[in-house]
Amino acid sequence: MKIRFIFVPVLFFNLFGLNVLAQDIMPPLLPWDGKSKELIVDKSNPWITPFEKSGGIESPTYSETITWLEKLANESSYLTMTNAGISEQGRFIHMIIASLDRDFSASELSTSKKPLILIQAGIHAGEIDGKDAGMMLLRDIALGDKKELLTKANILFIPILNVDGHERRSQFGRVNQRGPVEMGWRTNAQNLNLNRDYTKLETAGIKTIANIINKYDPDLYIDVHVTDGADYQYDITYGYVATGGYSPAISSWLSTAFQPEVDQALKDMGHIPGPLLFAANGNDFSAGNIAFSFSPRFSHTYGDIRHMASILIENHSLKPFEQRVLGTYVFLEQAINSLGDHFESLQSAVKSDSNQPKESIPVKFKFRETLADSMQFLGIASSKVKSEITGAEYVKWEGRPITQVVPSLLMDVPELSVAVPKAYWIPAEWGNLIQKMKQHGIELESLTESKEMKLEFSTVENYKMGNQPYEGMMRVQSSDLNRNYKTLSLSPGSVRIKTDQPLGELVVILMEPESVDSFYQWGYFNTIFTQTEYMETYIMEPLIAKMLVEDPDLNKRFEEKKAAEPDFAKSPRAIYQWFYAQTPYFDQNWKMIPVGREW
Repeated sequence: MKIRFIFVPVLFFNLFGLNVLAQDIMPPLLPWDGKSKELIVDKSNPWITPFEKSGGIESPTYSETITWLEKLANESSYLTMTNAGISEQGRFIHMIIASLDRDFSASELSTSKKPLILIQAGIHAGEIDGKDAGMMLLRDIALGDKKELLTKANILFIPILNVDGHERRSQFGRVNQRGPVEMGWRTNAQNLNLNRDYTKLETAGIKTIANIINKYDPDLYIDVHVTDGADYQYDITYGYVATGGYSPAISSWLSTAFQPEVDQALKDMGHIPGPLLFAANGNDFSAGNIAFSFSPRFSHTYGDIRHMASILIENHSLKPFEQRVLGTYVFLEQAINSLGDHFESLQSAVKSDSNQPKESIPVKFKFRETLADSMQFLGIASSKVKSEITGAEYVKWEGRPITQVVPSLLMDVPELSVAVPKAYWIPAEWGNLIQKMKQHGIELESLTESKEMKLEFSTVENYKMGNQPYEGMMRVQSSDLNRNYKTLSLSPGSVRIKTDQPLGELVVILMEPESVDSFYQWGYFNTIFTQTEYMETYIMEPLIAKMLVEDPDLNKRFEEKKAAEPDFAKSPRAIYQWFYAQTPYFDQNWKMIPVGREW
């Protein structure tokens, strides 16, 4: 027997060792020694977090995190830990509740005169800064010198939302992110991105969040992420729907009452706050920064359409893990203070936005035609280098700070608005979508007996599907739609959804097919595109001849169509299909979107 030596393990190590040694291929790092380092406790402190104990380079496992937080909650009468949900792989999604008055129930917190802040970490489990920052902050609130924060607000803290992705952890998580040493995975166990799921509610994580929002009614919602992409000086970037959304008064509150105080707190502690940053050319910021109009499938825009102040934090992936975590701590601490100090004005803003007229609602936004503004951009110098591997140019970051004036490209102009009906009807057979409406917290009226209704429906003339699945769904990419009235017999269990309700804007976004986050465009009604009954040509020929003799107007319309559409005139299949559609044998529900409008 011959013994053969195989050197694959050595090659495997060499190949993937690049990820372990990613620091060697990272862009140069700007030195940082912020005042927020003073937040780290001494190594002798019995309540030191795993992050602090590691010297700011590691983040604990799911089990280590929950054990530590459970111990902290047992030590403090101001904290309690609850199971808010359960993941696809059977892990609990834990939530810590912090209250000076020990108001731990949903009924107490939702009716408290004190504001409630919901802080969420690990929706993308590799982007875990919020978990470690929250553990430090809760420790300092419960056992340190930050208890006064609970005089300002009650706190809901989810340390890990994507718990399954969190445990798919290794040193090979994100090659473009400086720590922690082991990172979780972006998507969940079914490879779904939780921050694309707020409208369709397919993941256990976002169903959990929707349930928390409905039960506890938070006043401020913060979702903590880490970016990827270009280099710049900012370490803590964040944003909200500033313009072009559904809650203009809340947006004004965030920009005038909240953001200036948070920015100043970050600067005072040695951080550089900035807006959400997306390079217009995909490489550097020479062509400007894009302020996208995100649809409500994302956390902060979902909050905006619900009239709940919502913030998306995007810490800079090229900054060290320690710097990002400490910056997040500073952000969260000031957020609690600012929410408490300006709660009355936020309540007024929420009331104003909730009482907006709903005659029409924008469902799609576009960029402004003229340049709206520019910004002083704290960038990093870069150069274009020609690759010896591909022959194409790529950006090389040089680690040298520069200041630029770059355009701000705003995507906040309504491109398409729809009139808002009095109500929508969903037939009982679409019970999965009725259930999703309930999970969103939308008010429904359910039929207990059959009822005939004359309603307006959209019918699809032409459509184009996406080329590949997106988030597990085959989306409808574009459509030509007609509206017409039809009398429908609705079975018991069918629901009426009025638009005059707190979540009326969300109802429209989910129901109207022109909306990019409608159930229609997500692909939930794709079965309507299947034609299930046909006619044979040997039947169609005599039937068409009979129809043309008996109906002169039909004959006239047929001749006009042939004259106007040469391709139609040359296609026997198209001609047969056209005549078939004129008969009572044709399926009247084919390509009809089963959402009825009541005006």
